[in-house]
Amino acid sequence: MPEGRFCNKTPVTTEKALKALLGDNGGKQYYEEMTGLEVDAAELWENIQKTCKSRTRTWLEICARCALCAESCFMYQVSDRNPEQVPAFKIQSTLGEMIRRRGKVNNAFMRRAMEYAWGRCTCCNRCGQFCPHGIDVGVMFSYLRGLLYSQGFVPWELKIGAGMHRIYKAQMDVSSEEWVETCEWMCEEQQDEWPGLEIPVDKENADTMYTLNAREPKHYPEDVAQAAIIFHLAGENWTVPSRGWEQTSMSMFAGDWEGAKGNVLEVYAAIERLKPKRVIGTECGHAHRATVVEGPYWAGRPDGQPPAPYIHYVEWLAETLRCGRIKIDPAKKIREKVTIQDACNYVRNNGLAVFTREIMSYIVEDGYFTEMEQNREYSYCCGGGGGLNGIGLFRKQRNLALKCKRDQILATGATLVISPCHNCWDALRALEEEYHIGIRHSFLKPLIISMAIVPEHLR
Repeated sequence: MPEGRFCNKTPVTTEKALKALLGDNGGKQYYEEMTGLEVDAAELWENIQKTCKSRTRTWLEICARCALCAESCFMYQVSDRNPEQVPAFKIQSTLGEMIRRRGKVNNAFMRRAMEYAWGRCTCCNRCGQFCPHGIDVGVMFSYLRGLLYSQGFVPWELKIGAGMHRIYKAQMDVSSEEWVETCEWMCEEQQDEWPGLEIPVDKENADTMYTLNAREPKHYPEDVAQAAIIFHLAGENWTVPSRGWEQTSMSMFAGDWEGAKGNVLEVYAAIERLKPKRVIGTECGHAHRATVVEGPYWAGRPDGQPPAPYIHYVEWLAETLRCGRIKIDPAKKIREKVTIQDACNYVRNNGLAVFTREIMSYIVEDGYFTEMEQNREYSYCCGGGGGLNGIGLFRKQRNLALKCKRDQILATGATLVISPCHNCWDALRALEEEYHIGIRHSFLKPLIISMAIVPEHLR
């Protein structure tokens, strides 16, 4: 079968096609069709020749198969050190073999490669820190995902997520109208406690433009309200755009690079339209990577920078606490054993661990903060990164992957894990549901609100 009704090489671009795919319960028909999906070897090889640049080819050639990357990989560790979980093996037996065969691979090979690309690697990039040759397997797996996506071999949930972005400009079905209505609703809900609270929409020349994760207005609207309250407390001159407010990129997880470019251009257009002095992204790791780290290159920006300075929420919050724009009530500081989950995408890939530690110094009583043994840029993935958390086909692999973070947390003795990242937050929730280790987890926003000193004029 060349292409199926659901499983095919065509991106989801219409609401009708999206709803049909959503109606395929758990992707049952989708994966049945995938078993018969034919590989267009000529097209695949042509794609590789156009896109596989010298860096990737050099990495594949100079890999010494020394396995020094093995222990760096949490997937390898939780799999009883199975040799097939060594990062070098995983990439050489998939992308490397695909190139050596000049694209002449079959359906079984592509389905196996799909499992490796999404079920055995979260693209956390930790292994690249330990390779003596500087080979970054995570980057190569991201590239492999793009090749697989182009041939229709992508997990059902991620094809849906990439389609959501193309249709709604968000990873979930939240229209611009619904987004603005949510802002208005959240302000109304907070008026008794926070009179005068506003979420300014499309305000030009503000000091700050704020971008979000679509999960917030869709499932956690209180997070939108919390962001507004904290900006209110800090006296921030801020705004949100009515379009281009969604910062995340399921397209990046899916390997839909054209879609990823479209997501970023939508956000950048909002920046250019509203002309803020800078942009702050919400507590989300992959959203930051997609818009700030990778996004400028997808968008073809020659300086490698977004249209305005663009920072993660932890950078803004550390600055705000440091400058005294928000003050913490000493009596309300955290007085329980607490640790922090370092998100791969803004810590390892953007070096922001220093800001989260600075925030801890303001909100945690001395002696209660404890580091995981592997922390900051050497932290392990939460166990559900790179899209793995949401893929039902690989749930068994995800649950196994969570063991690494479980053991790290247990070793600290912490009962509270602070997680300024949506994906990590979801993984920690799944970890507790699966292993029942007795932890709580939280974003920063509710903690700050619970312990901030409210100025007299705002009471």
